[in-house]
Amino acid sequence: MRLTFRPIQQDEIAEASRLVDAAYAPQVREIYGDSPRGRWRHYDEAKIESYVEREAEGVRVGLWGDRIVTFNVCRSYGSMGWFHTLAVHPQFQGRGYGRQAVEDAETYLTSRGVGAIALMTWPTAIKNLAFYQRQGYRLTGLSVYAYRGVEGPAIAPGASPFYAHLYASLSPQEQDRAQNAIRALCQKISMGLDYSQWVIWAHRQSFAETLLLWRNGRLEALATSYFFPNAHWAEGKLLLLHPGMSVGDKLWVLEHLKLWAISHNRTIFGLSVNLASDFASAILLPSGFRFFAESMATMVKGDAPPDPGLHFVRFGG
Repeated sequence: MRLTFRPIQQDEIAEASRLVDAAYAPQVREIYGDSPRGRWRHYDEAKIESYVEREAEGVRVGLWGDRIVTFNVCRSYGSMGWFHTLAVHPQFQGRGYGRQAVEDAETYLTSRGVGAIALMTWPTAIKNLAFYQRQGYRLTGLSVYAYRGVEGPAIAPGASPFYAHLYASLSPQEQDRAQNAIRALCQKISMGLDYSQWVIWAHRQSFAETLLLWRNGRLEALATSYFFPNAHWAEGKLLLLHPGMSVGDKLWVLEHLKLWAISHNRTIFGLSVNLASDFASAILLPSGFRFFAESMATMVKGDAPPDPGLHFVRFGG
């Protein structure tokens, strides 16, 4: 039987959150056992609401009659798209509905001009990896969280080549100009890539702050970070680097991230990174970064994903 797929409606958000709880709690327990990581926490309705505001058509449900039996979130960044939190109600698993939900996500994303579709799953979720491989996805990397303290010597020597300011500090007219600069930077990374709308959404949602680094009037790097209330760390979510950057330039980007964390009275800062990337081995490790054990496997279908590998948003957004 074919499900009917469409965007979620406002009065279905609570039902969808309960569906995610029902689908994910047994899987998390199977992977991590009776441990703190194996105890699923409620999938908050506010999270779904934020995704609806970011890209309403991309928050998808599959219906069997009038009952929601699948849920997932799609998000598009120009030529690159992601979907996540794919859930099938346990009473309806094993009927091919997960495959139908993936097909619907792909149809939605390709209709928006996406060429590469990516997802993340736990590398220990063997069933997930096998399922997505059967749908044509290939494993392209292992994402880990790299972090270090703000104490100690500067990461980069000399004087910074960049001028830094926050997106939130700009006037509406300056934000418009910054949006054009963000799109231009994205095009340098990969044709068609576009995070400009995501930056607007993150700003409006207070989802993350955005730091812009300029040189000679050109945007050279962009970073977004969470600054959790009453926390001692800054969690990086997005990092865009101009492909022409030297090693010294990249070290100065990290120094600016450190100074940004210090300005928020944070003692630790970090960012997601592909563990196999040159950035991880040649830049982060020699600069005192350590890698947190929590990891996510990245899988891609379609065109080759854009390459510095640091510019995706981990865990939603």
